[in-house]
Amino acid sequence: MKRIYLVLLLVAAALAQNAWAVKPAATKDNFRFVVLGDRANTPDQKAFETVLKDVERLHPDLVITVGDLIQGYKDSAGTARDWDSTLPYLKLISCPVYLTPGNHDITTPDVRSLFIKKTGRNPYYSFDFQNSHFIILDNTLVESVDKMDPDQLKWLEKDLKALKNKTGIYVFMHKPFWPEGAGAGKPDRLHDLFKKYKVTAVFTGHWHQYASDVIDGIRYVVMGSSGAELRGGELENVSLANFYQYMWATVRDGKFSPALMRAGNTFDPDWVTLKEETFAHTIAGRAVDLRGPSFVEGKTPKEFQTDLKLVNLTDKPIKTEVLWETGINWQALSPKTEVEIAPGDTLKKSFKFKGPGILYPLPLMKVAYPFGRDKLYTIENYAPEVAKIIECPKAKKAPVVDGKFETNEWLGSGKAAEFCNGYGNSEPALTDPTEVYFLHDGENLYIAAVCHDTVMSKLKAAMTVRDQQVNKDDYVGFYFAANKDTVYQLYVNPLGTVWDQLVVSARDVENEKWNGNYQIKSDRKDKEWILEMKIPLKEIGLAQLGKDSQLRMNIRRKQQYNKQIALWIFNWDYITQNYGILKFK
Repeated sequence: MKRIYLVLLLVAAALAQNAWAVKPAATKDNFRFVVLGDRANTPDQKAFETVLKDVERLHPDLVITVGDLIQGYKDSAGTARDWDSTLPYLKLISCPVYLTPGNHDITTPDVRSLFIKKTGRNPYYSFDFQNSHFIILDNTLVESVDKMDPDQLKWLEKDLKALKNKTGIYVFMHKPFWPEGAGAGKPDRLHDLFKKYKVTAVFTGHWHQYASDVIDGIRYVVMGSSGAELRGGELENVSLANFYQYMWATVRDGKFSPALMRAGNTFDPDWVTLKEETFAHTIAGRAVDLRGPSFVEGKTPKEFQTDLKLVNLTDKPIKTEVLWETGINWQALSPKTEVEIAPGDTLKKSFKFKGPGILYPLPLMKVAYPFGRDKLYTIENYAPEVAKIIECPKAKKAPVVDGKFETNEWLGSGKAAEFCNGYGNSEPALTDPTEVYFLHDGENLYIAAVCHDTVMSKLKAAMTVRDQQVNKDDYVGFYFAANKDTVYQLYVNPLGTVWDQLVVSARDVENEKWNGNYQIKSDRKDKEWILEMKIPLKEIGLAQLGKDSQLRMNIRRKQQYNKQIALWIFNWDYITQNYGILKFK
């Protein structure tokens, strides 16, 4: 009996020793988190609050942003005010919120300290949740990984290297470097690092347009907007995931499962691949050319022809319809035309219109353009590129630039008075009437802008320092281009404060440090405000006038109280061939 007892005791001891030697199984993660896209850059506060309320109803365990929570300013005071007015909205969410800095949150090295002060976190940091690891990076002020702070990259590798047996690793940064690196099959320093240390997913923003791919087992995401202006303006496109959104991520037993969320909807994360997104947003620029007539301002023809070139960029035949929508001022002689275009071919077709000689609204073309995995890009609200001409005569006597607009000084001047709505269509402008007058003396361009305003008490004119955000005030803006690649852009508010920049479109360079040399005076009356300007022609690219000298030009007016924009030519961009013409006489 003693013998048996002794054997049992030894067996029990051996079992106990073996039990201590076996490692306990790692706890598998079970939690849910939300990824928020950009809010800043013309934020839609109602949309942002809707997203936050939707998120709160789902009760995630934590929320992480991809940056651009605030609009941001280049001065500390403005940025601090923006943080103070925006951060309280995050109280709509009861779980912890972790912020990734965006280029609107940190606009200059000087305001980086404000991010730390207002958020309580460094611009780059990491943390654990259950057995998962989250890394927040700062690429706000750079455009490539090679320009990132070397100390931050060393910290990143050290942080990754120190991780042991993590269930998941999630990385967040604002600007998406991966589409031009790993996404394009090119060398990618960050991707190599993420691959080496088995990162689960990488989340970015900045584009305001969703795209996602899995590369070497890593889920890469570019988040769309969670309140920022939608790409392409206000039009939503479900097939391209261009809607206000957030990502819902579930980690169950350690497995990561993301879903793209819209109010009341969920979408597969591969709904739009990077390739499809990139292709779709090049269709309008690469596949369509729609040219209308040229005519002198105020002499709209009663009939005109527009010439369409439509290219099939896909590998399948395109069968579609060219539809024309017209107002009461134009009649399309062929309102609906069925077309078929072979892969790689170009449709060339002319369309004719008749009317009473009233330009706006222009006829609008609509074409459904199929591509990819049953994707459909709708080319709509597409008007012919009409080149209006203003003849700018030489003044017998140069007008006095005093903001008074004495009519006898501007007799015989060229005049722009026919403006359209500036929100992506060619409807007549909804601002109060605007007239812009032009003269020259051989060396200088003289401009008078008369902006009628029925509610002068609501005129907004706060900016007093050059190159402040004049676009926050009422203003008149101009594009001037002496050649196809260089655009001189300036906005002037009712105080005569100017913001300007030089744009070299061929190199995609916007030089805000450039300052033109102008003489500007302004004045106000009971029902209008006035600008008078003297601009040396050499300042805007015309060293001297010749027989056929001209400038490509567009004009823009913003009326803040009713949020209306008026455009002389309906496209407001840096494509100079779409501008009107200021022809010197």
